[in-house]
Amino acid sequence: MSVEVIDQGVFWLYCFVTGAVITFIYDQIRIVRRVLPHGSVLVAIEDLLFWFFAAIVIFSLLYRMNAGTLRWFAVFGLAAGMYLYKKIFRDFLVNFMSTIIRRILDIVVRILMVPLNFVKRPILKGLRAVKSSKNRLKKKLTANIKEGKITLCKHKNQLEMGNRDEP
Repeated sequence: MSVEVIDQGVFWLYCFVTGAVITFIYDQIRIVRRVLPHGSVLVAIEDLLFWFFAAIVIFSLLYRMNAGTLRWFAVFGLAAGMYLYKKIFRDFLVNFMSTIIRRILDIVVRILMVPLNFVKRPILKGLRAVKSSKNRLKKKLTANIKEGKITLCKHKNQLEMGNRDEP
């Protein structure tokens, strides 16, 4: 076998592995999206940055291994690596990793909440006491206002009765 054929075979193998690695990196982005949901603008920015990164990687591979010449078998090597990775690993890896990360985050949040619960309980107790004091104060003020209105009405009636007797 000639050296050129071996070099082209190695180049195709590099393209194949690069396609699989690029797909693997995109799956890492998908895992992050499942764990931390994103809006459509952030997803678009992430995709744009990813494809910019992928273009640089592919261009550098073509430049280093094949003097920058685009060959169809290189494109097929990239596509084959992406396709084979997708068929073998993609859905399993994304589902498995996102589930594991979510469970780890749940455990971490629960652990972090333990000290906060010690602080939260007294604060909530104090807030309930303030709320009940506020309600008692409101009831007392409402009762005093009603009593004041009644007293004013009695005095007004007495004044009116007193004014009728004088003329």
